[in-house]
Amino acid sequence: MFIDVVGILLTVIMISPRYCFIVLLLCFMESVLTILISMVLESNITEVIAGGIFTTVAGPNNKDFFLILSPLFFLMLGLGLHKDKKIPWIDLINPIADFKSPLPALMIKTSLFRIMVIYLLN
Repeated sequence: MFIDVVGILLTVIMISPRYCFIVLLLCFMESVLTILISMVLESNITEVIAGGIFTTVAGPNNKDFFLILSPLFFLMLGLGLHKDKKIPWIDLINPIADFKSPLPALMIKTSLFRIMVIYLLN
């Protein structure tokens, strides 16, 4: 496992510098969940480069399906925890937005950015 410091810094800058520790914790949990899913499904991963939303997993039969499961899980979890509070769409784009309950909003935001990166880089 390697750590991509530039990817981590870009993740914090893009998602939310105000809640940097929560963003880093969410990205770490997504990476661990991706590795656990890959181990359970026996996909023979050989290399993990942890870089926030720019995390890559390499292996002989690497598929986007394994990479997309953990962001989808966190997206659904964020939507479930979101309840009835409305988040303006501009706050999902604004990296310095202030949230009343930041965890569900940051889960949604991190997952959407991770899904976009997966599809744009592959």
